[in-house]
Amino acid sequence: MAKPFLTEESKAALSEAVRAVEAASSAELVVAVRPRSGSYLQADLIVGILAGLVTLAVLLYSQWTFGLVWFLVDPVLAGAIAGFASSRTHLLRRAFTRRETLRGWVEQAARSTFVERRVHSTSGRTGILLYISLLEREAAVVVDLGVEALAATDAWRAAVSEIENSVHRGASGIEVAAKVRELTIVLGPALERSAADVDELPNEVC
Repeated sequence: MAKPFLTEESKAALSEAVRAVEAASSAELVVAVRPRSGSYLQADLIVGILAGLVTLAVLLYSQWTFGLVWFLVDPVLAGAIAGFASSRTHLLRRAFTRRETLRGWVEQAARSTFVERRVHSTSGRTGILLYISLLEREAAVVVDLGVEALAATDAWRAAVSEIENSVHRGASGIEVAAKVRELTIVLGPALERSAADVDELPNEVC
């Protein structure tokens, strides 16, 4: 079984990465981790329907003889079991959902979280939200006005891509935290920290 993304050690590592970023720049970084960002009823239904059809095919073409009642009961029962199994299995839900749909859900949830966590309300408009959705294995970064110019650069895109790729391949929270810490290389020169900067947003993972 894969190790959970959020452990006490990974929470501490991510919080330390946030502090490192904010110590090296005027950015205000917030890390949000969610178990999932979308509804997967359609994936569960697809799995259930496929299982029901396979069961019906077995009943129809099997060398054994079955009573007519089983042609009604078995496909429904198999579909229900398969649908329930899908609802408990991240792999199946991802497999039966288009990648574009997964990404869309994550980006929409990230923008909502950006507002809900008031990342847009910092005095310098330098808020950055790193949103990680575990079921989808997707990460999205939303930036405020003061970071938009930097976010358009190749260096920023490369740094964010490293984080997104780590999440997509199922890296641990500690590994992702190391990638987050590397944002200091890009943020430090572009958003210089002044003596008057104060920590306006929580550093802990939300």
